[in-house]
Amino acid sequence: MLPRKWSNLERQRPRLRWTKWGMGAGVVLTGLGLLGVGSWPLGIVVLAGSAIWAYTILNK
Repeated sequence: MLPRKWSNLERQRPRLRWTKWGMGAGVVLTGLGLLGVGSWPLGIVVLAGSAIWAYTILNK
């Protein structure tokens, strides 16, 4: 569960919602890849890219 502070940040910076969904998709892809269903490197790339994007949004 995300803290209340994150909700306030999402209202101020709406693009953070996309990064949250991207990080969730990255976790799912990585988990499925480790189970042999998908591609875990793709999941890690999506997760890392979303985290970097969120970091750049928060540092503006």
